[in-house]
Amino acid sequence: MRWWGRVSVRVRAALGAAAASVLALSLATVWVGDAAYQQWMPNAEAKALREATLLDAAITPPETPDTEPTDPGAPPWIAWFGRLIEGGYQQSAYAIVLEDGSWAVHDRVDQGKSNYLPPLTNHVHGYADLLRIHLPDGVGYDISTPVGPNPTDRTVTFLRRTEPQRGRNLNALTGRTDLADQWVTTYIMVNPIEAKATRAKVRSILGWYVVPFGSLFVALVAWAVTGLALRPVEAIRRRMELIGAGAFHERVPVPAARDEIAGLAVTTNRTLDRLERSLVEQRRLVTDAAHELRTPVAVLRSTLEVAVAHPERADWREVVERSLADTTRLHRLTDDLLLLSRAEERPRQTATVAWDGLLSEQLAERAFGGERRIRVAELRPVTVPGTEQLLGRVVDNLLDNACRHAAERVTVALRVLDGRAVLTVADDGPGIPAADRERVFERFVRLDEARSRTDGGTGLGLSLVRGIAEGLGGSAEAVEPSAGTGAELVVRLPLDTSDPAPADNPAPDRAPAPDQSGDHRYTATPPPAATSR
Repeated sequence: MRWWGRVSVRVRAALGAAAASVLALSLATVWVGDAAYQQWMPNAEAKALREATLLDAAITPPETPDTEPTDPGAPPWIAWFGRLIEGGYQQSAYAIVLEDGSWAVHDRVDQGKSNYLPPLTNHVHGYADLLRIHLPDGVGYDISTPVGPNPTDRTVTFLRRTEPQRGRNLNALTGRTDLADQWVTTYIMVNPIEAKATRAKVRSILGWYVVPFGSLFVALVAWAVTGLALRPVEAIRRRMELIGAGAFHERVPVPAARDEIAGLAVTTNRTLDRLERSLVEQRRLVTDAAHELRTPVAVLRSTLEVAVAHPERADWREVVERSLADTTRLHRLTDDLLLLSRAEERPRQTATVAWDGLLSEQLAERAFGGERRIRVAELRPVTVPGTEQLLGRVVDNLLDNACRHAAERVTVALRVLDGRAVLTVADDGPGIPAADRERVFERFVRLDEARSRTDGGTGLGLSLVRGIAEGLGGSAEAVEPSAGTGAELVVRLPLDTSDPAPADNPAPDRAPAPDQSGDHRYTATPPPAATSR
């Protein structure tokens, strides 16, 4: 069946339709032939009943004896047979059975050695029924007609009819003198030749003409319909070939019919939209990174070139310190770019982190380093998917951004809202204009109040926050500050569903959260270890 995978969809559809059509039409041929046979058999049964009625009626001679033969030497059944011919009798295989089981007369069917045709015991005038009989060995019959030859079936159908007859009429028919008045049973073999011939004719016409030509017609229709159905797919293929050549702004055509192909086109266009955005972001990242790297590289080169050009006047300690500062900035920038690239890959996270412990650790470190402006409003124990590196960078960047712009206070809160962990970091600095609350999450974006590159920022901090949050299935946004002034950044992450501790109650095996009755200054205490599972 390897060839099946190498042929086109249209050919496979046509072949499949043709095969199904051959099977269906072949079964229909057999069924229609049998239906024709069953439809014709009642005619044969009615004909047998008419013949049996004629046979019974001919036993009784007419009241006018001048119609009988006058030849005194003629057999007694000659007059009876003449009456049959006058009544329109057609030759059939029959037998007239007396009450004792003996046969009065018969034609075209052998009597044999056994009485296989029993007399009817149901003595009702004109009663008739059908009886299937398997003929004994040695019993022959002949029901051939111009329509067809004599069949070879050994199981045949007889129509039998009972009628009372006078003894004298039976004696005249058989040449006997001892027969009394009695009920006789007339057996007529139902002739199936015409029904079989009709069935064979129907099957021949259907088998030789309808099946092949009908299957060919169905295959051609399937070929044409499949071609029409695949026309949108071909249009999509041509457009994808154009897009692959570099026309990334193009989109595949969406068929008017809302079917599976239209769904494929819509999904393809959405994928192309994401790919185009990724390509644009990648190009912009390269351009922005080159622009951001140019300044520290140029400063570093200028510092070294001046020192080399005038070594006698160079303060080499200052040269080394300035070069080290520029190198540190370059190192931090490249680290941020690498982390941002990894965060945007959105890998499947299997580890989990106790975010409250990680946050407590970083707050304690900053307090130990002399930062006294940070206050904790609420600190709930939560476990979220991720790693210490990623979630630690989220907390670090948010705190760096807030401390850089805060005048006197930075407020931190970690809550559980609507089944998600919500980290809020607010400051009382100049704030973020509403028009710039989305733009601050773009790469290398600095607002007018923080455009200096000497303040330690790389312009990637909030971009990293959003990239990591979205990579973990969450979100990051700048919202209207609840205090009315300053800036407020909110990060939402899904909770780890496997955490046995309730999300809205402190876990007993973690460090106790600070007093949540009101804001307070976070003091330097031994930091709890952040756990990663």
